[in-house]
Amino acid sequence: MLEILAFLASVALIIGGTLSRKIDVAASLAAGALLYGAMTLGPRALEATISSFNYSMFEVLSSLILAMALGYLMRMRREAIASGLIAVGPRFAAFAIPAAIGLLPMPGGAYISAVVADPLYNKMGLGGAQRSFLNYWMRHIWIPIWPLFQGVLITAAVLNVPVLRVISWSWPASVAALVAGVAVGAREVRRAEAEGRLKDLVSLWPLLAVAALSLIAPIYIAVAAALALFVAVHRPGGPAMAEAFRYALTPRIMAIIVFSLMFSEYIRASGLSELLASRLGAAAPLAAFLVPFLVGLATGVEFTFAALAFPPLAPLLHGYRLAVAFLGGFLGVMLSPAHSCFVLTTDYYKAEYRDVYRLLIRAMLAALAAGLPLFWALGALSPA
Repeated sequence: MLEILAFLASVALIIGGTLSRKIDVAASLAAGALLYGAMTLGPRALEATISSFNYSMFEVLSSLILAMALGYLMRMRREAIASGLIAVGPRFAAFAIPAAIGLLPMPGGAYISAVVADPLYNKMGLGGAQRSFLNYWMRHIWIPIWPLFQGVLITAAVLNVPVLRVISWSWPASVAALVAGVAVGAREVRRAEAEGRLKDLVSLWPLLAVAALSLIAPIYIAVAAALALFVAVHRPGGPAMAEAFRYALTPRIMAIIVFSLMFSEYIRASGLSELLASRLGAAAPLAAFLVPFLVGLATGVEFTFAALAFPPLAPLLHGYRLAVAFLGGFLGVMLSPAHSCFVLTTDYYKAEYRDVYRLLIRAMLAALAAGLPLFWALGALSPA
């Protein structure tokens, strides 16, 4: 029982500090993790801390640093990416521009996709709420599956499985998010005359390289190879490379990853996961959805539900139940008023929050309607 109380106290400390806006999420996470370790492990917390600095942490940190550097350098190609997608079709591009730029992992990236998509949205005559919804929702549909996102990397480390195994379990959550975004957005998107160059789609090649190479190599090697190829082809120069790695080595992001994995190790060492698995019983599927949803809603940070909710639920999250958990976390984050991308997007498009929320709630219901039957069918076919 002590472990459960300590976990609740730690999560309350992390969420309270983050929502206060006076304490950075990295500091809140560090305080919550250390509190849990001290309360449940005592002197053994030092041993668990040392154990957390392992190959999994190396893989997560190296992958994230390289991915953020690649994303930073690819910003120079964002207009070309938009041009190629518009050439496929303007209505397609209205969804695809934020989705494609959403593949580049960067804090506040919603602002970049908002700026790139805005000329097309102007031609379509979309209102602020419609623009905000399309940009905000579509750029986040990859949260459960894209191997460059922190949540996927943290999940692989927490569950001690390869990144590709995580994706093989979590993909239905992204399908549900995509279906919901298109179902709601299709009623808002209008026909427009816009020109682009189909050959500009080649600008997406670094992302395709990461996806292909990750099938045959660890994710950090795949990203490193794609980054090296990008530098060889585009020759960004020394100052740009230095700026990219200065951005990628942001101490705040590094601290969040380190303390997330330390917290996960404390939870493993304390036996909280096994305790919750035994206590939840038949309520396990509901808990797999609801706990990440509440953490995501409270924090508004994409990877906190993976860092906080997944470790204690780890024994319950193998197989397609992981998709249930990812959908819960995704929907919680997307509905959170604390989400920085929500604030950036609505401010840029000068949209009313209540108007955007009407579309978000419709999309949430559509995602549940699309996702839950899919999860049930997949679970029946493959319970493991």
